Amino acid sequence: IGLATFIALGLLFNIVKIPLDWRIFLISSLIFPLIYFFLQFKNFISKIRNFKLRITKYDVNILIMLILFLLTFYMYSKGAFAYPYLEDDDPWSHAIGVKYVAIEKTVFTKSPIRYIDPYPPSYDMILGILHQTNNSVYWTLKFFNALIISLSLIFFFFFTKELSDKNKALFSTFALASAPAFLSHFIWSIALSIPLYFVSFYAVERIKYDKKWFLIAAMMIGVTLITSPTHSTYFALFFVIYYVIRVILEKDILVYHIAAGFFGLLISFFLWWLPSIFRHGINGTLMGIGLRTGTSVVSIVGTGDRIYNWQDFFIVQKTNLINNPIGIGLVLSLLLVFALLSLIYKYYQELKENKLIIFVVFSTIAVILLLFLSHSYVKYVPKKGVTSLTKGSVPFFEFLSDQLFFIITLLIIIFVTVSLVVISYRSKDFKENYAIIALAWLIFSFYAVNAGPFYYKLSPFRVWAIFSIPLAILVSEGMWFLLLFFKGFRIPKMVILAVIVVGITTTSAYQKYTVNTAQWPPGGFWTSIEEIKGYIQMKDALPPNTKVFTFVNNAPIIGLDKFICHWCGDVKEYQRDGFNATSQDFHLWLKRKGYAYVVIDGQTIRKF
Repeated sequence: IGLATFIALGLLFNIVKIPLDWRIFLISSLIFPLIYFFLQFKNFISKIRNFKLRITKYDVNILIMLILFLLTFYMYSKGAFAYPYLEDDDPWSHAIGVKYVAIEKTVFTKSPIRYIDPYPPSYDMILGILHQTNNSVYWTLKFFNALIISLSLIFFFFFTKELSDKNKALFSTFALASAPAFLSHFIWSIALSIPLYFVSFYAVERIKYDKKWFLIAAMMIGVTLITSPTHSTYFALFFVIYYVIRVILEKDILVYHIAAGFFGLLISFFLWWLPSIFRHGINGTLMGIGLRTGTSVVSIVGTGDRIYNWQDFFIVQKTNLINNPIGIGLVLSLLLVFALLSLIYKYYQELKENKLIIFVVFSTIAVILLLFLSHSYVKYVPKKGVTSLTKGSVPFFEFLSDQLFFIITLLIIIFVTVSLVVISYRSKDFKENYAIIALAWLIFSFYAVNAGPFYYKLSPFRVWAIFSIPLAILVSEGMWFLLLFFKGFRIPKMVILAVIVVGITTTSAYQKYTVNTAQWPPGGFWTSIEEIKGYIQMKDALPPNTKVFTFVNNAPIIGLDKFICHWCGDVKEYQRDGFNATSQDFHLWLKRKGYAYVVIDGQTIRKF
């Protein structure tokens, strides 16, 4: 909750022009705890005197969960520091945004910076403020990114405990930590967005105990809606699905839940979207977050999108995408299958009693869905070495044969979901409401992952991490089913559990560890290995924040802990025109601006 409030406070400070300085945040964060401690001092002392250590099974679960967190943090941080540069392309751009916030102490910019203004600046802002406490943007990005991603396991544990069951929460957390598709240590805003999913839904779930939690939930939702364009959108869709299912199951309008969503939307609007529109206009804001105006296409294509088959889910490789790995693993996938079977088995009698209405509802949904999917199916047609898209010309049966795995799997999950919704609606003894919510999320995210060949999509390959969330919630149901099934064979529960844990470790966790501790590439903009080595030598040879000028790419300078004013107009102008100056004039300009060194690299040669 503090993580999200930190972001909200920062954006509020930014609007009223209070500098984004770490000392201001420290003082702000201490005011309420000090007042509370002063008012409750006597009670605090009394509790210390009367304290007795009592360890429950739930406490042991929390301890194991914290061990999972530490192991995950070790994996991510080890992988992040396995090479002396930032990986791929996005992290280099984030380094510029983080350095800007650290120095200028605002997220409003006068010249474009890729991932702040009008792009939601939450990620770069929080890391920029943290960077003020040390002299290395390189270390700040790697360390705190790994920490925030790892913290998502703690957030997920407590959210799942509220949603389902405190005993199942631990196994679900282990499943999520093991799933290769759930977050790598890649440095981008999604690393902050997904952990906030769990904080938001945790706060929403707490409304059932105290209605005032809707205020906390609104704040969490508002911040989650301004962390990354794609995953803020997916969060909004997740929340809508959650709310609709809750309304159906509880037969209530759930005023406080919708109030949390509404006020959360207002908070996101006033903290960022409205100021952004005032500064850049609607078109400028849309362009800044990667959307294009004036087009009829309702899709955003990701760099790793493609058609997936069952092997991509079941069989995980030790080499994978680095920004969002794909795959779940054999044992986790089988546990999901057992979860679906267990839910049908558990309510088999009720299913028989309601088979007619279930058949009618399921058939109606299936027909509408298949017609919609076939209409929006896009056939990939190779044309002169380039993959182009042709819409609407694929016959229905060709669409079925092309997408057989996707369609069958989707219909099975929908059938189970429809069955449980009908049974829940007609039975007072139904207890698996959380499973219906997870199944609804699974249906949506399974489509979103596989939406590559469809017309309506939002960066499908980036949904793998989101798809892992409902899967992790549901696999604990499959594990419980196996424990009960083998109980009849007099096999001890611990033996079965050990086999499952070893199976998940060898078919999912090991592959995830391999990918996240491997040597990742430094990006596609470099011209040679020698160029990279030269920059690494510069990083080690010169003190942090040494002013180094370059004519082309400022990101390696800043990302490797040196400094060039990327956002200064005079620097941009000289980078454009100064290469033709005489060496004497160039030397005088550098001295006047305080630059002690200049880099002439392969990228400069390529441009000039």
